Amino acid sequence: MILSLLFLIKYYFLMKYFLLTIILFSSFTAFGQKISGMVIDKATKEPIAGATVNAETTTVRTDKLGEFEIGTAHPADSLKISALGYKTLFVTAGKTNEFITVELESKITPLREVTIYGDKSFKKDSLANRQDFAKQFNYKGPRVIDAFTGGGNYVPGQLISINVLLLVQALTKKSTPEYKFNKVLIRDEHEQYVDEHFNRGVVSRVTTLQGDTLLTFLVQFRPTYEFVLKSTDYDMEVYIKDSYRKFKQQGFTVKGPFVKQD
Repeated sequence: MILSLLFLIKYYFLMKYFLLTIILFSSFTAFGQKISGMVIDKATKEPIAGATVNAETTTVRTDKLGEFEIGTAHPADSLKISALGYKTLFVTAGKTNEFITVELESKITPLREVTIYGDKSFKKDSLANRQDFAKQFNYKGPRVIDAFTGGGNYVPGQLISINVLLLVQALTKKSTPEYKFNKVLIRDEHEQYVDEHFNRGVVSRVTTLQGDTLLTFLVQFRPTYEFVLKSTDYDMEVYIKDSYRKFKQQGFTVKGPFVKQD
């Protein structure tokens, strides 16, 4: 009995380290793949600053020249490119170190629809999105402890057995499409929440900035989701005013690289 138990424990740790080694090796292999590119207006061919480029686990924004660099796991991975006033586009990442040019099509909104857009509710949109993707939002995946008899409810004296298949699934769940899609949904929801409280309308009302100067400000001083989540409307207005003073001291230009949102 004791020998069998010791064997199972030893087998578990050997399997764990073996699988972790494989996962780490795969991660290091994928980490070095970088894709560079430029996002431009399809009609004018002008670069689009502040466009959002999403990979599976990373989000970056284009600089003032419309250029970006992002890490991807595989050449076949999809990149989601979006920008204010443009239609969202999905493209294939392509080969390692390849420079790609992405053309976004302008999204024309009729004047009569402006009021409807202004009345959109993040809470309603988020609730509808969570209902549509309930299974993906609620994905948890198996835990390592679930692979053992009784899971977390082990009783002293109970025989221990290991479900090897479930153990493998628990140790590798972060590489599954379900786990990655869950993280993409949550990240997009966070981005939309920030957009709801920090956008052209709000910033322009507080600072009177317009055009390209406003866009530059939106990109450089975009707050994190965590900050917006705990902030009141008053806190946000104070943050925008403080950031505007810094922006003004810089001469209304970009100081350093654009902030990347991880």
